Amino acid sequence: MAGDQFQLERLEEPSLVFAGGGEKKDPRAGILEHGPCPRSAEDVAEVVNVGIVGDSRSISMMEGLLRAMRGGIESRQKRKRWKTPFPGLGVDSRLGFDYQLVEQWKGRIRDDKMEALEDVRGRDERAEFAFKHIKYQIQSICNTTPSPDVIFVTIPERIVEACSDPNTDTTEIRTENGNFRSRIKIAGMEKHTPTQLMSPEVLRDTRDVQERSEVAWNVAVGMLYKARRGRPWKLGKLRNQTCYAGISFFKERGEDPKMRASVAQVFIPDGRHFVIRGDPVEDVASDEPQTHLSYEDAKTLVEDILENYGSHMDERPRRLVLHKSSNFLDEEARGFHDGAEDVPEKDFVTIRKKHPLRIFPPSGDHPVLRGTLAIPQGEKEYYLYTKGYVPEHSVYNDPGTPNPIVIRPHSEYYTGDYSRICDEILAFTKLDWNSSDFCKRSPVTIGIADAVSDILAEPEASDVNLETHYYYYM
Repeated sequence: MAGDQFQLERLEEPSLVFAGGGEKKDPRAGILEHGPCPRSAEDVAEVVNVGIVGDSRSISMMEGLLRAMRGGIESRQKRKRWKTPFPGLGVDSRLGFDYQLVEQWKGRIRDDKMEALEDVRGRDERAEFAFKHIKYQIQSICNTTPSPDVIFVTIPERIVEACSDPNTDTTEIRTENGNFRSRIKIAGMEKHTPTQLMSPEVLRDTRDVQERSEVAWNVAVGMLYKARRGRPWKLGKLRNQTCYAGISFFKERGEDPKMRASVAQVFIPDGRHFVIRGDPVEDVASDEPQTHLSYEDAKTLVEDILENYGSHMDERPRRLVLHKSSNFLDEEARGFHDGAEDVPEKDFVTIRKKHPLRIFPPSGDHPVLRGTLAIPQGEKEYYLYTKGYVPEHSVYNDPGTPNPIVIRPHSEYYTGDYSRICDEILAFTKLDWNSSDFCKRSPVTIGIADAVSDILAEPEASDVNLETHYYYYM
């Protein structure tokens, strides 16, 4: 495409809010200068009760990481501005919290159980054997008084070797019957305790994975979010009386799988968000490979979204924003609209994860700036660079040439303010509390839908009272 076919704009980098109302654009810089957001005005320091499940070696490695985090961890790449050293834990530290670990919160998988695992024939059967022992240890720890706030499940090397697929280049354990990680997350939910999985590669601190200071940052942010049941930071300009929802779909695993609608996350103005599992739905036939809802299913789903919003906010929103990775079919869009008939403003937006458009700045000194918005003639869709050169760090820290995500507002259910919609999507790329990175490529309303759907698809998910808070899923 020729350059004169586009109008180019640069959106302002969204600010984040930390303790005391302090603002920064970078999550780590904000925590270092202001501290993480407390749960309340009185919650200024805290000790997180930590549990660990694993074999003797993996538990010892996790303990070593936590001890190292107390003293702070330097980056191996000190001259790079985005490689911020980890400042250390402690109630007087920048992070404002410490951890506590006692023997009764250690769930050890004994050596004889590991040996028995290796004697089991069949990879799926070994994975099932391993999961049952991990689940037993999670339950045992959670039955103690007091119980931990968060449990680290340190996957032993021997379990990975025995249960991962040797024909793939990943150590993720998936079987015909389910996803190992997802089942562990559900096991934690059953005991109302968030879990965090730690792989052997991360615990070994090898140079071909994240370096130690990066791991420490992400572990600490996850601990803050999961243990405090609150937000390490929040967006500075999340609009009042607006309900944001990202919609995705999944198929239940099992003998009689049904398609279900999954709302990955619903965001409300104070930054809280929650997960809703929709009722079973049938895919509406279309020329597209993606799933679409019938009028009635779409109407029911959006009514559930607004009911949950109202229960948290004690009011109906004045504006509803729906993000979806597939197009809105006519009857699907009408269902969403009619289910939210009393909401005055609606923006239904399709977000695609990438587009082949490439923009090269004339100077050639650095790639296209993050936040660059390309508007084609006709303005039916917009191309937003959520990854690119970040002036705050003076770096483009991703492989390859940046390419944009596609933002396509619905032709009818759209307020017409493309700038507001794109600003919000850019802001939502900075709200993944499973990481301390400056930003993610996709907004959290879309980007983390797969992780949530993987958990909701498990057969066990229908047998438990699923938690609505996202910290159980991350």
